[in-house]
Amino acid sequence: MNSSIVERRARPAPGRAEAFERFAALRRADDARILPGAVSRFYAHEERSRIAVVLLHGFTNNPAQFDRLAPALHARGHSVIVPRLPGHGDRDRRGLRLRGVRAEAWLATTHEAIDIAAGVGSRVVVAGVSLGGALAAWTAVRRRDVDRAVAISPFLGVMRLMRLANVAVERLLTLAPNVVVPWDPFGDGALIPPSAYPAFPTRGLAESLRVGLEVVAGAHRFAPACGDLILLTNARDPAVQNRLAEVSVRAWNARRPGSAGEYRFTDLPANHDIVDPTNPMQRIDVVYPKVIEAIEGTGWTGIAEPRGTRRL
Repeated sequence: MNSSIVERRARPAPGRAEAFERFAALRRADDARILPGAVSRFYAHEERSRIAVVLLHGFTNNPAQFDRLAPALHARGHSVIVPRLPGHGDRDRRGLRLRGVRAEAWLATTHEAIDIAAGVGSRVVVAGVSLGGALAAWTAVRRRDVDRAVAISPFLGVMRLMRLANVAVERLLTLAPNVVVPWDPFGDGALIPPSAYPAFPTRGLAESLRVGLEVVAGAHRFAPACGDLILLTNARDPAVQNRLAEVSVRAWNARRPGSAGEYRFTDLPANHDIVDPTNPMQRIDVVYPKVIEAIEGTGWTGIAEPRGTRRL
């Protein structure tokens, strides 16, 4: 596997003023080439909220992925930060902006969003989908100031392949020429969100795998540093290896009982992106209530075993 991801120290904002200043700096990275709907978002309240939520989008997507979820969380009284991960959201949808972007850049933005959230909320919850889910899990193991992490369809490895095979894939993609590949070369691309990239550089996929594989490897060495870690997975996910989620939950709980849990949707279609409202196969009527329950910690029978949890 590629060299370990370089860590960045936490620098939580002490209050609202610094949080807003730092978000303004984050927005300055959204240059003229970024789609208006793909810029970083900040849904704040007049007063410090009980929970501040960081939402992390998936690989080749952008903050528009949470166009419905972020306002819904804000309406429930939460502050919400939706950062644009580096390389995403370009008006040029060929995905060329992602060439050369390293996992460290995504994690630096994730850490900064968490630091901003600390300035506007009493508790910080990090939630993400796919690559964003892997980033949420990665920070959950390392940041004690995160109250809870919610990883939705986390990209911990490619479908059907276990850890060592995924390590080989990551290594191959890292060493091979960096070419742009379409997500749906033989289909009509109906599942690709209108503002996301329909293609990706292979080196970018390798960097995404690098994050997920460090999460899986780290699960056998470290318990979550955050309050607790919840994985929401789709039993019919056609893109990711859910067995790696199971193995990781088991490993985290072996190190700190009750620190992690998995809720697996069994009634969703074969679909990876289960949060984007523009996905023609979306069932956000089913998914969003569970995501909100996980973020707020309501409706769960325990930290490690929410209702419907598949026991490991």
